[in-house]
Amino acid sequence: MAHTARRIGIALVAAGAATGVAVGTSPGASADPVVTLQQTAKVSTHVAKPDKTVVFNGTQTVKIDLGATSNNLSADLDLKAATMKVDLPVIPGVFSIPGIATATLQIEPVGPATGNVNLATKDVEATQRFNVHITKLTPPIFSFLNLVPSKTCKTSTPASMHLTGKLTSLSDPLDLSSSYTIPSFSGCGLLTPLITQLTSGSGNTVNASFTPQL
Repeated sequence: MAHTARRIGIALVAAGAATGVAVGTSPGASADPVVTLQQTAKVSTHVAKPDKTVVFNGTQTVKIDLGATSNNLSADLDLKAATMKVDLPVIPGVFSIPGIATATLQIEPVGPATGNVNLATKDVEATQRFNVHITKLTPPIFSFLNLVPSKTCKTSTPASMHLTGKLTSLSDPLDLSSSYTIPSFSGCGLLTPLITQLTSGSGNTVNASFTPQL
């Protein structure tokens, strides 16, 4: 999921970097040129088990080191929290009560997203590790109640996704995609086993779009 407070996907404008657009260097003749770019971000993730799609919006800061031939990219993504309706399976796989609660989700990256942009082919790849944090789980009637501990209900180990895509032009959004596995949850009180059952597993997908702020 994406995620989430910072850094889940990558956005670049490598074509602009290659032609010297927005290149800034540190003082000194030997410093490698580093491109720093700002983007708006829209990260949509489909969570397989509950069959739900969650959309996160935010901003991103990308740095491309033109002096490096590999691993030349890092990105910090700041996503706002998003919500997802939670269904209660009465008979798993057969019958569920839709929208029995609302989960507020936050993506918490573990370190920056890192990867590479090939300035010749314009192929982009980046890896991001992150935790999925459920800050609130509220029933439909008593929306003031939080059914989980707000600070501790999150994935027990970080998830990881390997995002790939191709840059088209300086002004176009960069679209990246990946699949990923959601680990089990911990710190959710008595609901920990149920949340893990309803959410954790493989087959989740993410599509992220990053638009340059020109």
